[in-house]
Amino acid sequence: MKFNFSIILLFVSTSFYCQDSLSLFKKAKENVKISGGFSSIGTAYMINDTSLSQRDPFFWQLGANINIKIGQVSIPFSAVMNQQERNFTQPFNQYGLSPKYKGITAHLGYRSLKFSDFSLSGNQFLGVGIEIAPKNSIVRGKALYGRFARAVDGYYTDGKVVGSPSFERWGLGGMVEIGSSKNNVGVVVFRAKDDQASIASFANDATIKPGENLIFGLTTKQKLSKELSFKGEIDWSAFTKDLRLDPTVLEGFSYLNNIGPLFHANASSSFSKAVKADLEYNKKKFKVGFGYRRIDPEYQTMGSVYLNNDFEDLQGKTSLRMLKNKLTLAGSAGFQRNNLDDSKASEMLRLISSFSANYNINENFMVNGAFSNFNSQSYMTIVNSLDTNRYAQVTKNANLQLMYAKANDVRRIAASIRGNFQNAKINGIDNTTLYNGGVSFQYGHLKSGLNVVSAINASKNITETYDIVSVGPTLGLNKRFLSGKISASASASALKTFLGGVDNGYVLNVKSMGTFKLNRHHTFNLIFSTIGKNNATTDTQETTISLGYNYAF
Repeated sequence: MKFNFSIILLFVSTSFYCQDSLSLFKKAKENVKISGGFSSIGTAYMINDTSLSQRDPFFWQLGANINIKIGQVSIPFSAVMNQQERNFTQPFNQYGLSPKYKGITAHLGYRSLKFSDFSLSGNQFLGVGIEIAPKNSIVRGKALYGRFARAVDGYYTDGKVVGSPSFERWGLGGMVEIGSSKNNVGVVVFRAKDDQASIASFANDATIKPGENLIFGLTTKQKLSKELSFKGEIDWSAFTKDLRLDPTVLEGFSYLNNIGPLFHANASSSFSKAVKADLEYNKKKFKVGFGYRRIDPEYQTMGSVYLNNDFEDLQGKTSLRMLKNKLTLAGSAGFQRNNLDDSKASEMLRLISSFSANYNINENFMVNGAFSNFNSQSYMTIVNSLDTNRYAQVTKNANLQLMYAKANDVRRIAASIRGNFQNAKINGIDNTTLYNGGVSFQYGHLKSGLNVVSAINASKNITETYDIVSVGPTLGLNKRFLSGKISASASASALKTFLGGVDNGYVLNVKSMGTFKLNRHHTFNLIFSTIGKNNATTDTQETTISLGYNYAF
């Protein structure tokens, strides 16, 4: 009896253990959620004149987007791969994930962060980063370290450079923000440097120079009152264009020589700043704001793909809603100038003003219009003379549009008619006048899934030597079949041009696409597109065929 009782007790205990294990496994499984998808596409390209081809005859790309959620931890992952990776400084084969837990987000792989407009502003890097933003905390922060450009060692062919050689570039930085979302102050530090030893063929080339950049910045947002708010930013950038030069003391900013490995100053170094400020007053139906920017002539940052410098501008804008919000009026005006340090032979001043109005006549009709004026003047001082040449350009632009829309449970209808006028004068003489207009109509039948779009556009461009007239129609159809599992669309547009009243050829564009959704996981796409161009000097036909597959889970 004792033996039998022991066996029964063991069996019962084992049963309870298995049930408990299964329960824990089921609970763990419920806490883990995986979603996302994979995509692939292959594109074939053909042209009747291969000497004009600027694309590969075949292109492929693979992509993945996966999100793993374990309780309150979210781990998104993305990757892109295609055959163009070998041809570019920044690779097109990319992968990365950003796991998140409550107020903490980590970034691994190919990611991008933004500190401010003039420091780190969305430039992509390969590395690690972190964002810390607790829900009820007044302190938030970001930090990163990674490679911003990989080494590309170009080569010479018949004395010419083939490829785009560049040094490997690494960067790191951080940002701390203190305060609420409406009232805060932030501090930014960002540093990037090229690796001189990363390429061999161009290590001593005069045109390919390894550089270094150190940025320190301050940002702020202030809600001064219920209606009045202010936000601003100022950044200082120390930039060395060629690290191979011997160290020297940067005149006026000698302290940059005393910050150790953070920055290496020499004869190619510069120190500059960028400033941005916006003040806005917003009270119910009335809004007015002023914005100011100044970017010094030599201001650069390795944390932005592209950034203009050597300009200063001031802009004011306002808007007003009237007649029970049916009428909205808006206007803006501002100026911009360059040559801030008087180092250039020419100087440009731009004056810009615009006005727009939007009026909802009733639930079906709406009309809007806008007018803008762009005045650009440049002055060039002639060397060894007291004379100054003045170049002035004035561009005026006006447009008007009337729209109609009506929808019910059966169909949707929309139509519009628009017109545009543009005139450009150089030194008081009419140089270019453009007239443009069009009519469009859209119809959609909700039950059958049929949509029709049609339009006619025409334009006339008048210059001092000739005039060009272009006119052409557009037609598009879209239809769903088998309860939305299959959708097909086709569109065609033609544009006929006349130069001085003489036939100057045409452009014909035809495109069709089909989508088959097998189920909620599998989707197939087929796209066909052809463009034909014919004029006195050109007769080309370009065709692309793309086949894609998407898997979602």
